[in-house]
Amino acid sequence: MRRSKTLPVIRTRRLVQVAFLLLMVWLGVQFTLWALAHAAGNVPPVSRPAGVEGFLPISALMSLRLALAGGGVHPVHPAGLAILVAVLAMSALVAKSFCSHVCPVGTLSEGLGRLGVRLLGRTWLLPRWLDVPLRALKYVLLVFFLWAAWVALDLPGVRAFLDSPYNRVADTKMLLFFAHPSRLTVAVLGVVVIGSVLVRDLWCRYLCPYGALLGILGRLAPLKVARDAGTCIDCRKCTKVCPARLPVHALTRMASVECTSCQDCVAVCPVRDCLAVRTPRPAGGWLLRPAAAVGLAVGIYLGITVAFRVNGHWRGVVSEGEYARRLQEIDSPLYTHVGGMAAAEKRPDTTALVQSHGKK
Repeated sequence: MRRSKTLPVIRTRRLVQVAFLLLMVWLGVQFTLWALAHAAGNVPPVSRPAGVEGFLPISALMSLRLALAGGGVHPVHPAGLAILVAVLAMSALVAKSFCSHVCPVGTLSEGLGRLGVRLLGRTWLLPRWLDVPLRALKYVLLVFFLWAAWVALDLPGVRAFLDSPYNRVADTKMLLFFAHPSRLTVAVLGVVVIGSVLVRDLWCRYLCPYGALLGILGRLAPLKVARDAGTCIDCRKCTKVCPARLPVHALTRMASVECTSCQDCVAVCPVRDCLAVRTPRPAGGWLLRPAAAVGLAVGIYLGITVAFRVNGHWRGVVSEGEYARRLQEIDSPLYTHVGGMAAAEKRPDTTALVQSHGKK
């Protein structure tokens, strides 16, 4: 059974990716205008967009730890927790789907790879002896983030961090990091950009700790791309287009931590329903049409973030007045290290606690 027309899977996914990328650009512009106005001592012409908190992984992971321990949603940067929960949920149902549908960095990485093909006619595959150890780098970064959020501090220490002056302006510290980059930062970003033009999905495959976490979580996902061996004609088109370099033509179920459920393989398969997002066979092999799989994954993300909004857990408690005061002194040493966080608030008991953890 051959298709009369290839389903527009790739086009649909890219439209979703572009929509989220444009949203991130809009949030970035709005946030920059807001921060620059405060830094100049002026009233911002726009409000602070809470969505920028999605780029605060340490704060979000600590908020998640506190919430799971029964501490509720911490009021500083709650949108960061909402986005993290949404990312984890969509990727726990449709394996690693955040990476291929919503993540703006993933979208840029894909775009740079396509630019490489246009400019050079191809991208390069690293040899296995180099590819395998490099893929371990993202897990090393993941371990660091998890250690910082879940091991280095106990729950009182986590609360101290979340309440600290540093965390209260962590979003602006992040902006300043990229607005005034060091030479090393520029060099590293340059290597990543040029490398992504030469090697497809270089950031996602080798360096992204979020991708590492979602890949592990995706192993448990009930919905994954699966192949019907009975109808497969062994054309191997699926394997040729797979961005994760998986031997799709030889696998029954794409259970690899590298699979992002992008459905590029589904798009090129000439046999209807041979490749599709499915539940495991013991559950009946329930099949999702490509558009439905995309809609389900993105719908979960939007549903959870909207639920946080409706329940009042989106905008944090840091007021415009507090931001105005803190941004005037953001270059102070009190905002550059953990020990100074609590000192700025004149809490010697908390300072001793946080500093003691910092020495571990």
